[in-house]
Amino acid sequence: MNKKIITLNAILVPLAIIAGWTLSKASLVGKVGINVLHREYQFLNTWWKGSLLIWVTWLVLEIVQYQILKRYRRSINLTIQAAFIFLAVLGMYYTYLDFKTFSHGILGDRFHIGGYLFWIGWCIISIFFIKLRNDEIAIPENQH
Repeated sequence: MNKKIITLNAILVPLAIIAGWTLSKASLVGKVGINVLHREYQFLNTWWKGSLLIWVTWLVLEIVQYQILKRYRRSINLTIQAAFIFLAVLGMYYTYLDFKTFSHGILGDRFHIGGYLFWIGWCIISIFFIKLRNDEIAIPENQH
C-alpha cells in the first residue's frame, strides 16, 4: 500500500510542477491583469507557489479519498470515486467555459493547460483509489 501511494505521488509531483509552471506562463496582458486587478492571484506568477498549492490540494484529496476507501465497502467506494471523477470532469468543463470568456481567454493557452492539469490530477487520484483493492488496507477483525 505505501509503495502504491509513493508511486501515485511520484506521478502527481511532476504533474503539479508542470501545472504550476504552465500557470506561471500567463500572457503579458494576463500578468498585468493579475498584478493590477487581481492581486490575490499573484502567487500564480511564481511556478513553485502554484505547484505547491496544487500538490497540497491533491494531497488533501488523497487523504479524504483514502479515508473513504478505508471506511466504506467497495461498492460505495466505487460510487463515491465515480462521483469525484464526474465532479473533476465537470470542473474541467467549467474551466474550459470560463477560459472562453475574454478576461480569462487573454491569459493564454499555457495558463489554461495548468488549469486543466489540476482536474486531470484529481481524476488520476480517483482512478488510483478505484483500482486499489479494499482488502489491501483492510484491518483484521481482532484489531477493531
